[in-house]
Amino acid sequence: MVLPSVPPDARAATILTSWTLNPLAIVPIVAAAWLYAMGLRRAARAGTPHPRRAAVAFFGGLAVVALALASPIDAYAEASFSVHMAQHLLLTLLAPPLLALGAPITLTLRTTHLGTGRLVSRLLRTQVAVVLSNPVVGWTLFVGVAFVIHLTPLFDLALRIPAVHALEHALWLGAALVYWLPIVGRDPTGHPTGYPVRLLSLFLAMPAMSFLALAIYSAGTPLYPTYASLPPPWGSSALTDQRGGATMMWLVGNLALVVAMLVVAAAWKRDEDARQGRLEARAAGEG
Repeated sequence: MVLPSVPPDARAATILTSWTLNPLAIVPIVAAAWLYAMGLRRAARAGTPHPRRAAVAFFGGLAVVALALASPIDAYAEASFSVHMAQHLLLTLLAPPLLALGAPITLTLRTTHLGTGRLVSRLLRTQVAVVLSNPVVGWTLFVGVAFVIHLTPLFDLALRIPAVHALEHALWLGAALVYWLPIVGRDPTGHPTGYPVRLLSLFLAMPAMSFLALAIYSAGTPLYPTYASLPPPWGSSALTDQRGGATMMWLVGNLALVVAMLVVAAAWKRDEDARQGRLEARAAGEG
């Protein structure tokens, strides 16, 4: 067990030199970018290019993951709860929906060899995939991981043990991907989710996250001993910094969910307009 090192004072010069190029974070990001780029190249060569917006979203999602795990955010998160909260919000509310909008499963099915495509299709039909793509399961994992990490000793343990810290990040990102893929993604899943259920899932996440933020904000003492022993880089008390992080969770978290609801509602309208257009065209052709 090791105590996290105190990062340098939060000045521009030190912040810019506090990048943490951890191979556990960088290698998967680079590998995902390379595989996706190869898929884009094959799709273009086949004359069926992947949507440009999807590609921009996917690479944007990878960039957000890199920002959260390799930038100074990761270094300062070990001494500041508010920075740690910013990191978690990036890994749960920004990167995953962008990655989902990139439709990586669809690109894989369209551009891999026949055998690989069949394997992916079979995996999507397995009981595990069907269960994980259920919006109730996704919501439970998304909210449950947030509560378990913040309200149990796991959070403080992650600050002291690098392996647990890496596991914590994997839990955040994994649970968020399970949640967001059926909500905003266009990929095929084992449990197709209708637009009303998507909107309900997003709406119900708001009071859950608000309750967690309130629980953290209302604590009269620092919840995490490690932060209490390491003053935040900008000189505020650990309790003030903790309340700042809770406020960030409430404000930014709810704002992100509202934006997601607007995006889903707009997609619903587009699909309904397209469906109505097809019905009218069919009726005109039959007439």
